[in-house]
Amino acid sequence: MNFSMVDCMKNYSIKKIDTHTHTYFSFDCAENGNSPEKMCDAAYQKGLDAIIFTDHVEVNAEVERTFPPLNISACKKQIEDAKEKFKGKLDVYRGVELGQITHYPDYAEYVVKTGGFDYIIGSVHNTKGEKDPYYTDFSKLSYEKIIYIVDKYFDEYLQMTYVPFIDQCAHLTYPIRYIKKAGIDIDITRWDDKITGILKSIIAHGKTYELNSVYVRKKVDLPEEHILRMYKALGGKKIRLGSDAHYIEHVSSGFDEAYDLIDNIYKGEIK
Repeated sequence: MNFSMVDCMKNYSIKKIDTHTHTYFSFDCAENGNSPEKMCDAAYQKGLDAIIFTDHVEVNAEVERTFPPLNISACKKQIEDAKEKFKGKLDVYRGVELGQITHYPDYAEYVVKTGGFDYIIGSVHNTKGEKDPYYTDFSKLSYEKIIYIVDKYFDEYLQMTYVPFIDQCAHLTYPIRYIKKAGIDIDITRWDDKITGILKSIIAHGKTYELNSVYVRKKVDLPEEHILRMYKALGGKKIRLGSDAHYIEHVSSGFDEAYDLIDNIYKGEIK
């Protein structure tokens, strides 16, 4: 990193910085018109103090050439232009969301070393040999197959938390979102041991736990409260909100509701 964005985080209250956003440089929102400048304007209009752009680098997809690579130089130029335009009104940072880091760790490290990013988010969108849950029709899978997919997901997520250059661990409940969206009831407590291991690793390695506000915006019943209570019981306090916005109007969407959930558990400890 160019500087310690982790230390810089102390300057922002939890509801005043969106740590997880995407622009039209991400492959999955290239047609959305969400330029860095327009996203900054939305953040400013919503009263944020800062925004971090974390466009996708899907490590496995870039190596295997199944998705186009992130145009890092063009993205950097537009973010720097937006940063200058909003100087004194909004702090703008350039991060990246690295997916599937453990599939090709050497490539992931190369992206980080050459990218000059301020902040690194780590995520798991698909496990080795499986499709991204976004593209999976869980209604056509056996219950045993679904359990297998989630088992693999949490195992790979744990490995991701060991990666030294990751600052923030994104959307821990990612596959659960799509399983529940398919109308399938699944008990998260089945994986309490695995989740405990992940949360302990996040704490031990000094990572930040991301509460992704998508679950509020899309009104999907996810087990965030259960996991947050586990995190608190383990002594975890490093939490940040990320909207995962792929559209201009979704910047900081759901932050009030997401913070209410945090405050209900932490009773004012997290500001």
